[in-house]
This record gives sequence, C-alpha cells and structure tokens, in this order.
Amino acid sequence: MGRLVSPSLLVRITTGPSYLIGGGMRRSTISEALTEIRQFDSFNAGTLVGVALAERYGGAPPLRLDGLPAAQAAALRASLDARAAGVVGIDTPAYLVYSSGLLVAWCTVRAAVATPDLVLSGTRARHQRLAVQALSDLARQTLLRLADARPDTDPAGMESVMYHEAAVRVAVADDLTTTAATILDPDPAVAEAAIRSLLPARATEPPQPLVVLDATGFGRYGRCAHRLSLPVLCAMRRIADVHRLPAAVVGDWIDANGDTDKDLPVDDLPAIFDAALVGMFSSQRAYTERHMAERGWTDAIERAGIPYRYIHLGAVERDLFDHEVQTIPTISTSGGHAVAVFRRIPPPDASKG
Repeated sequence: MGRLVSPSLLVRITTGPSYLIGGGMRRSTISEALTEIRQFDSFNAGTLVGVALAERYGGAPPLRLDGLPAAQAAALRASLDARAAGVVGIDTPAYLVYSSGLLVAWCTVRAAVATPDLVLSGTRARHQRLAVQALSDLARQTLLRLADARPDTDPAGMESVMYHEAAVRVAVADDLTTTAATILDPDPAVAEAAIRSLLPARATEPPQPLVVLDATGFGRYGRCAHRLSLPVLCAMRRIADVHRLPAAVVGDWIDANGDTDKDLPVDDLPAIFDAALVGMFSSQRAYTERHMAERGWTDAIERAGIPYRYIHLGAVERDLFDHEVQTIPTISTSGGHAVAVFRRIPPPDASKG
C-alpha cells in the first residue's frame, strides 16, 4: 500500500530546487526510494523525490515543470490538468520522479516510461538512470493496480477467475496493463496458446514475451516472487499433479529454499523436487516416529527394555527438523491437516568454483 498523504501534508513545491512530500514524511534512503518507485509510493530522499499522482488531493498545488522544453512541458501540463479533471488517456502520467526540482522521469497509466528531452549530467543523470530502471521494473501489485484502473478492464471478472486455484493473470511485455486471466494448463505450450487467445491481437502480434502479474494457489512463490515464470508455474502444476499435492506446497518449498527470485532450472525442477520429497505425514511427530523406526532405534529401545516414555521425542524431532528435513504444512487428501516433509538441500560449497 502507498503512503496516504493527509491534506495538511500535501505535496508542495519550495522556491528552491527540492520538492518536499510534506513536512512530516520520513526521509528515504536511495535504496528505499527505488523500492518506493517500483511500488508507486511517494517519497522524499532529499534531492530525489517521487510523486504518486493517485495520492494527491484536488487542493494540492500544481506540479511545476520548470526546466523542461516548452512543448514537452505544455503537453505534460495539459495531461496533468486533464487528469485532475478526471480525464485519463494512454499517455496520462501516473508517477513522477524529480531530481533537484527537475522532472527527470515519469511513468504513464499504461506503465510506459518517459524522460524529458534534455541531456542531463552529474547527480541528475544518475537519478534519472536509477528512476528509469525502477520504473521499467514495477512491482506486480503496481502493475495490477494500473491494469484494474483501465476503463476496458473488468476487475470483477478478473477476480472471479483469479478466485480459482491455478489461475493466472498475464500481460505481454510491451503492454503490461492489458491483461487476461485463465486457469493455467500444466503444458506450457497449451497454456501459452490459451493465454494469447484471450489477449487482443494487437497485444500479441508480433508475439511478445508473456509476463505473469498474478497467480493463485502457488504458495509463497506465487505471492512473493518479483517476477513469476510461466514455465515454472506450469512445472509446478505438473509436479503437483504427479504427487497429488496442492501446487502451493511446491511454491512454499521453492520459497523455503531461497529460490523464489532465482532463475529456476525448469527442466530439472521435477527431478529436484522428487529427490527432496520424503512424503506426506499427519504431523512432524509422525515423521519423527517413522524415522526412528526406519533407523532401528525403536526396536533397539524395546530390546533394551527402556520404557518409551523415557525417550525425549521432542528433542529428536527438533534435531531432525533443524538439520535434516524441513516441513511444509498442507491439507491431506482426506481434508485434515498434514505436512509434506522434504530433505534439506545443502547450501552450495563456497570453496568450490
């Protein structure tokens, strides 16, 4: 969620070079500012300032466009005034980035990035480069908000599809706010063809790379990945079908191993999952007891005449799940609580390679 700017802290412009986003706004670092740009949050990082136009109230003072070429400034002013009057076109700005009071980059409601017709140097050039990089890599939630705000989008219709498990909402790389939602087929070729058939022809000719903006039922991978891979999602569906598991278990397993934002080996993913999966159990304790039986510990304890109650099962369980295996909570085929147990993947040996 973006920061809400109260009427007393509206964006104002000083007579000096800096834009201030209200006197009470916390000062951001440059690293925080780049995250805030991707999320379309207003921020104040000193000479670098971001302005989310959706956060501005009607009484906010006009945004100054000093220093821009006259024709570009006039076009932007007309677009900003039209936006304030409720008229939004494809080139309407949605987010502005200033460096020392000069508008150095902006992003439109269609997620298109623009810069002024100026040659910048020094800090302003660096700020512009950083802003363009961030605006060209918006967070998925930001893109979804822009897509939902389009007049030709049916948010309720999208939501009804995304309510189902294994649903995805997809756009194409050169038109990130034109989206389609469907249930994802496990076969990547079938899935891609189905998605493209739902997108306007102008968005798919020539074919552009598909960009997944949202996915339902793919666990923490689906919720947390900065960019979702369509081939990975299809592979997750195939893995889930083979093992009769929810795809969410596969996504949680990917995230638990720190691979959510890595370039996953799609072709090898099923084999890696198969090698890691131990099985489904009613609880961690149930796995611990089976582990002890398979190792012969249970029989040894009985042969030695040691009462089973003397064994600290909790300590055994903690050791196993801290060092050897990990668990992903899920639902059993009967509808009760269960856990999927996986062998821990050892970290790569830093001394090699």
